[in-house]
Amino acid sequence: HILNENRSILEFVDSDYTFVNPALARHYGLSQTSLNERFVRVTLSPEDHRGGLLGHASILTATSNGVESQPVVRGVWILENLLGTPPNPPPPDVEPIEPDTRGVSTIRQLMEKHRNNPTCYECHRKIDPLGFALENFDAIGAWRTQYGKNLPVDASGQLPSGEKFDDIRHLRTLLIERHELFTRSLAEKLITYALGREVEVGDRPAIDRICEDMADPKKGLRDLIKAIVASESFLHN
Repeated sequence: HILNENRSILEFVDSDYTFVNPALARHYGLSQTSLNERFVRVTLSPEDHRGGLLGHASILTATSNGVESQPVVRGVWILENLLGTPPNPPPPDVEPIEPDTRGVSTIRQLMEKHRNNPTCYECHRKIDPLGFALENFDAIGAWRTQYGKNLPVDASGQLPSGEKFDDIRHLRTLLIERHELFTRSLAEKLITYALGREVEVGDRPAIDRICEDMADPKKGLRDLIKAIVASESFLHN
């Protein structure tokens, strides 16, 4: 849809619509009266929580283990795929977080030991807030306001740069404000695909020019692809 209509690439981050069939509409808690099993475009209200990729149950499920949400995995996914700033791999001697099978602790409480570990702190202060923002989505992407045992979900956080957010909707706003990071990340991923190789130092000037061109709010995904195809890196690959 974004490609066909040359819509803004920022709609990957936040949008006022999504696509559902009847089964997915029920999963999302949306009213979708069509009996047609094909996916159709539906308009969202802010209370639907589904705008952009971070509201897609597919991504939320893929970044969980099928039973529990995994804020670290989700936070890493955002850093790698939306912001283009993947964290360093974890040290080999750090024990994994064990879930509380009694349901008396939240994942936020369980992860405190990682943030209290000086070896882990530097990366987890970047990862954890992004993952916590998605905690209102369970392991298969259904919306929730509490865990078992009536423990409320706390989706608030603070970015390393100091900005605080209350929930996923607020985080999307902060990500849109940092649209240059997403534009560069998407440009680098698309040019990697186009070239069939990793981006090299010599490609940076071309990527810089592409990002400058995409700063025009009238430009869309199709324009980004055209800019990549017209770049020196692609033409001289």
